[in-house]
Amino acid sequence: MSGTLKDNWNEFDWEKELRKDDERVAVYMDELPRYIDLPSEDAVIMKHIQEKPGLVPSNGDYSGTFLDNMFEPEDEEESDFSDDWQKKDGADFFIAAGRLARLWAQCFARLDSTPELTRSGLRILCLYGKIMARSGDLIDMEDGDYIPLRIALVKRLLADVNELMGNFSLLHDRNPAVRESADFHFENLLVFREKLLALLKKYRSWKTEFGQ
Repeated sequence: MSGTLKDNWNEFDWEKELRKDDERVAVYMDELPRYIDLPSEDAVIMKHIQEKPGLVPSNGDYSGTFLDNMFEPEDEEESDFSDDWQKKDGADFFIAAGRLARLWAQCFARLDSTPELTRSGLRILCLYGKIMARSGDLIDMEDGDYIPLRIALVKRLLADVNELMGNFSLLHDRNPAVRESADFHFENLLVFREKLLALLKKYRSWKTEFGQ
């Protein structure tokens, strides 16, 4: 979760900050194919991101952002979920995204990749990683806490799922070798999206109930 929670932020404040995080990830995904063979590619890409004024977090601190967590994972004890985490909101998305990412990585590794397919494949893996990170934010929260942030997170998750579906749709049309895999992911993401819409409806009812 990005930094200290701002109790007075509404869902649009949170969504603005999360969109900025998404823009940082987009830069990372665009730069990754260029530097992936370097031993310190993450540090090089992060430096490029930090040089872009429009991508600086609201408090100027990159710690706690999605990219910071990706480059420098948290201490193992701090990153563990609670014992009952699989029962919490976000858990089914976290688990499903992890499984789908693994299946896509296995498929991707078997392909004779063109530059275009390499970019698409890496982008898909990054998007699945984003979904796991956003889902982890939901898991970390207690029921009823930070409803505006929950709504913003689900809206960003929906955007990521829609982008993934678009990527798999293009792969279906352009790459016969991955057509079966693309169709499998697309169908699972349809279910994913319906569950996210149901969760968004739930949080909006919480917003009315608790007045946040």
